[in-house]
Amino acid sequence: MKYVLFVASMSIATLAGSNTVAAHSFHVTPFLQTASPTSMWISWETSGGDESVVLWGTSTALSMQTAGTSRKGNLLSRIHEVQLTELQPDTVYYYRVKTGDALSDIHSFRTPPTAAQEKSARILAMSDMQQDLANPNKFREVINNGVIPYVENTLGVSLHDGLNMTLIPGDLVDNGNHYDSWRNTFFGPIAPLARHVPTYPAPGNHENDSEHFFNYFNLPKNGSPNHLEHWWYQDHSNIRVVSLDTNTAYRTDVQLQWLDTLLAQTCSNTDIDFLFAQMHHPHKSEMWLAGETDYSGQIVAKLEQFSSACNKPSIHFFGHTHAYSRGTSRDHTHAMVNVASAGGNLDYFDEYAQADYTEFSVSQDEYGFVVVDVQAGDDPAFEIKRISLGDEQTPLNNTVRDTLKVRLNNTAPYTPEILWPQAGDIHPSCNTAVASLFADADLDKFGAAHWQVSAQCDDFSNPVFDTWYQHQNIWNERDTRAGKVPNRVTLSGLQSNQQYCLRMRMRDRALAWSEWSSPVAFSTTQTTSLSPNLLLNPEADQGVEHWQGAGPIESLTANQCDSVAPYSGEHFFAVGGICNNEQNVGTAFQRVDVSDYAIIIDQGSIKAHFQGFMRNFNGSDIAQIHLEFKDAQGQILGTSDTLQGANSSWQAFTNSTTIPAQTRYIDYVLTGTRKNGTDNDSYFDSLSLKIQTQSVNCPVISDRGPTAAPSEHITQAQTPSGNLLQNPGAETGTNGWSGTGPIESLSAGQCDAVTPYEGNQFFAVGGVCANESASGSVAQRIDLQDISEAIQAGNVSLNFGGKIRNYSGNDTPAIKLSFFDVSGGLIADSQTLSSQSAQWQSVSANALLPTNTAFVDFVMTGTRNHGSDNDSYFDALFLSVSE
Repeated sequence: MKYVLFVASMSIATLAGSNTVAAHSFHVTPFLQTASPTSMWISWETSGGDESVVLWGTSTALSMQTAGTSRKGNLLSRIHEVQLTELQPDTVYYYRVKTGDALSDIHSFRTPPTAAQEKSARILAMSDMQQDLANPNKFREVINNGVIPYVENTLGVSLHDGLNMTLIPGDLVDNGNHYDSWRNTFFGPIAPLARHVPTYPAPGNHENDSEHFFNYFNLPKNGSPNHLEHWWYQDHSNIRVVSLDTNTAYRTDVQLQWLDTLLAQTCSNTDIDFLFAQMHHPHKSEMWLAGETDYSGQIVAKLEQFSSACNKPSIHFFGHTHAYSRGTSRDHTHAMVNVASAGGNLDYFDEYAQADYTEFSVSQDEYGFVVVDVQAGDDPAFEIKRISLGDEQTPLNNTVRDTLKVRLNNTAPYTPEILWPQAGDIHPSCNTAVASLFADADLDKFGAAHWQVSAQCDDFSNPVFDTWYQHQNIWNERDTRAGKVPNRVTLSGLQSNQQYCLRMRMRDRALAWSEWSSPVAFSTTQTTSLSPNLLLNPEADQGVEHWQGAGPIESLTANQCDSVAPYSGEHFFAVGGICNNEQNVGTAFQRVDVSDYAIIIDQGSIKAHFQGFMRNFNGSDIAQIHLEFKDAQGQILGTSDTLQGANSSWQAFTNSTTIPAQTRYIDYVLTGTRKNGTDNDSYFDSLSLKIQTQSVNCPVISDRGPTAAPSEHITQAQTPSGNLLQNPGAETGTNGWSGTGPIESLSAGQCDAVTPYEGNQFFAVGGVCANESASGSVAQRIDLQDISEAIQAGNVSLNFGGKIRNYSGNDTPAIKLSFFDVSGGLIADSQTLSSQSAQWQSVSANALLPTNTAFVDFVMTGTRNHGSDNDSYFDALFLSVSE
């Protein structure tokens, strides 16, 4: 019965309204695409209807009208496209769209300027906004709480004036074949932005090469004829934007050849200062190694060569990995920026196999977007800014978390000079190379350093030591470069009785390298006596005995579980899982008790020498070795640099590093990181750890700038080197020390005291010759404000200590540090070092500076426990910044 009634009602409606126009509604509200100085494409989608009309003009009166075309969308829907032409450059227009009785609100846009106008621009880049069911409204938050408030409130301009284009390098939706995902999870959230600012996406893997992507978007049709809209380019002012398709089906030579031709044309185009490229897949991805793609690496190599050959700095934006990363190529003015995540589930630290690449300065597992401010005219430049909304646990409110500014006309830094080693013979343990301070005529700050050691000065093509580092390395919320001076480096792997040659260069933060320094030839002498190998079972011949940690760690024989042959002997270690329990990251360590060497270690100048042979299976997975130094309670005092191997054959890696005073245990740590495949092919063999059994007196090298650089051009924060204390041994009386005291500078036997540890004088605190007191205290204040930037990064520490004793084993001399903020307020004290020995004793410690430290007091305290004199004696005091 219901069926009959339904048919009847339909028939009556048809008869009664045969001349009415069906009502239409918007599935996708209007959005802008493919703009030029004289044209703009406008698209939208409705539930039906062929009418495609834009009403427009330079005022809201909308005096003009232009018709376009429509095509089939999904089921009965229609996608409409209209191109407005004969527009004026750099002009604001207003518009609304109409399909039947579906009429949009009035919106606005600004046409791009001509290249001749040389007008500055601002580009928005974000990616991977595909919906995460755990945070389904995140992309909407990024737009409504992020992008729009940043432009309208922070910048104080309208959207059409604040942004010129939106780049999206892929993964706009979770599944490109699902029509509703486009309407509800992409176009719905982006609508408030896309109606004012042209949108330029590149396809990601989640688009699935869907027809919906190509139906919706009207992208520049200047790519290869058979692959239109897969790759293309678009110019805006002095920028050329190139979009590429790195999905599996399109990793072809055709695309690469098209790119070669385009780069050659761009090189000779005098209107273009900068080239920005976007593609979905990374060639290197710190936060998700499995997402890396060799084809993207081929593209990046072409962009790098272009930037150097044509003197046109470049950027490539990417996504795929759901986190932010920003890096720079070592030898080219090229930046690489992961602009995710704008909505996709975050890739957190330690969640997947990851690697801390030197090329990348910053990685952050946060939501957000990137803006690039581009300056045209006589001094072209661009500045990248990461605007963060934080993560699921710690939201942020449009916080600028990272910046990089690159100038086209950038004066190179002054050529550095090698201060140590000097020509002649050096001890292999005196292997901390020192260069002149960074100096730059543009007053740019230090950006990076590159050191090379070769066997001869006229050929550095095959260096025996080759390392570079950047001014910062933000990894898991910690700057691993903080507190490390940029003009000093440990030259690892130097052998005794060998001839070497050293050179280095420095880079500013605008990516200009200095010339290489003049090379310095030097020779090493005989190595200091070393301990035996302190590692037990260093070649896996006893299985995994003496090794511990989360692992998994395996002792394998030749080719076991389809692995490799040992370097030596019959076994080798695999860390991360080969035969079973395969993991993205595996770690194992051996804890070595070095308390038998405590006396020489506490002198603060003894080095640990560590070595190992490492390899993988096919050049992909990453084997690493580093040392961790721990005190008697197991607290970490410091870590060494990391030895890293990613070779498909066995290779020896060696290094040496100063052992922090108070070290009683050394952890020899093996780490294996899987980049490809199912097995973690990180292999180790012939491991060793040896420490010096006698100290070596290495020269103290004072910092200075390059000879040709005026002092005002030295922009490196001059981290003090050597002993920061004035008069540390009482040789100039009590100069430099103050406090309630009393403090005395005594000579041998004076007032029935003792003999100095070294030199002619020593300190007594508390009164020996006069004014004897039960307790005395003095201090020397050191101003550290010149290195405040490094301190605020949270990884600057001080080594401190000296020689202390009393007369007969009763009184207590003590040393500590007190940390003060810029207003002079006490922040904290270090641990106290003391002794009641009647012989000179070495005491030392390492103290991490609180991040708001401006001053530090080196405090000596003497406490009388017996008799009338306060026999608290001090000599050979030291305070130095850890390197």
